Amino acid sequence: MRFERRRVTAILGAFRPEVVGIACLHILDVPATLELAQQIKAFDKAIFVAVGGHAASAYPTALDHNVALDAICIGEGENVMASLCDAIEKRKPLDDVPSLLLPDGNDGLRASSANEWLNLPDVKPPDRSTVARYQKHYCCLNYMPVWTLETARGCPHRCKFCSVWQFYRRTYRCHAAANVRQDFEAAGQHVFVIDDLFWADKEQSRDLAHALLASPERKRWILVQSRPDLVSESADLLELWRPLAKNFDIFFGFESPTGSGLNSLHKESDISKTVGAIKLARKLGFGVTGNFIIDPDFSEDDFAALWQFLDEHQLYRVGFTILTPLPGTYYFEQTVARLKVLDWNQYDLHHLLWTPRLPVQRFFELYSQTWQRTVLNTAGRKKWWRWLKDVEPRHLPRLARILMRTKRMMDPSAYLAETRICDGAPEPQATEAAQPDVVAQDRK
Repeated sequence: MRFERRRVTAILGAFRPEVVGIACLHILDVPATLELAQQIKAFDKAIFVAVGGHAASAYPTALDHNVALDAICIGEGENVMASLCDAIEKRKPLDDVPSLLLPDGNDGLRASSANEWLNLPDVKPPDRSTVARYQKHYCCLNYMPVWTLETARGCPHRCKFCSVWQFYRRTYRCHAAANVRQDFEAAGQHVFVIDDLFWADKEQSRDLAHALLASPERKRWILVQSRPDLVSESADLLELWRPLAKNFDIFFGFESPTGSGLNSLHKESDISKTVGAIKLARKLGFGVTGNFIIDPDFSEDDFAALWQFLDEHQLYRVGFTILTPLPGTYYFEQTVARLKVLDWNQYDLHHLLWTPRLPVQRFFELYSQTWQRTVLNTAGRKKWWRWLKDVEPRHLPRLARILMRTKRMMDPSAYLAETRICDGAPEPQATEAAQPDVVAQDRK
């Protein structure tokens, strides 16, 4: 629905579905998910509406008490949706379908049979023809269109701000190399590998690299995500993977320029690993990009230390997000009592959810100055004309529109206009809607 021009009622009228599934991937999607569910029920109350996705699974409380929802699918959806549709078609009891939360008749939810985790080698590659009409809209950085590819799921680490390791219970599982190769060959020239921790299983990664290298397919651009400490110890793997694309970028979870900052985020790493990973990646011909986390508790000295680190290591292709306790994480449960904003629209990692150490205006002035040190500032570190070598001429107008929109990220007034807190505001008490989810606790 992000790219569909038809109204949902037109789609429902043409297709006449018995079941509609909605993917609620991020907590930001909750308001749109509920609105869409209500539109579907208004069209036809008989349609069974199921919601799944990462956010719905991690924090179903956000969807509680909504009569437009008939089920919440917990965990991985490939098997759940097939089983759910089969049960509805054959009038089987839904309590026998695994990994569901169903209305209990008392404005609450009850769990069906136990969650089922997939054996990833049995999961078939996706049918890309189903989204072919929307493919031109998918972009990442200055590459478009972009195809996503998955080779593994999960992460064994325990970063404080991350919901992935809790969602997958610190497991890490890999797809079959033959299936990944089939999907790799079906994808286009720009590929974003959506694994949260690439190269984590070195033996599996080596086998997969050999399988892909045996294929004649090569890409113009590949982006993978990984940790600096892992990359710094994987020179042989990086060398093996490098020939698969003309341009090969690594997105690092840098998070902090200091050892104390990494410790506070439970990164279980140190700055020497970060510096080593940057040097190794560049030596082997990889592009270096990534993200740093801006803690609301930052002082002016903390911002200065970050800027110094960026300049010292020439990190100008990075992003900056504000530390945000995502619902469904232990961090959210620990901080919910001090949160001053419980509007899910503010949980995009670029809003303040409690009063920072610095005055709010000063915080956003420094935050905006931090963004001004990136490639988004086409008048600064990277001139606009240097984008041209990686962009097809037909995509230039769209890239120009994107860059113009990102200029807001360097404007303190844009942040202040959307800020819901003010200096000296009283600490609120946790509301019922913000209490840790009992069902999720039981699941853990």
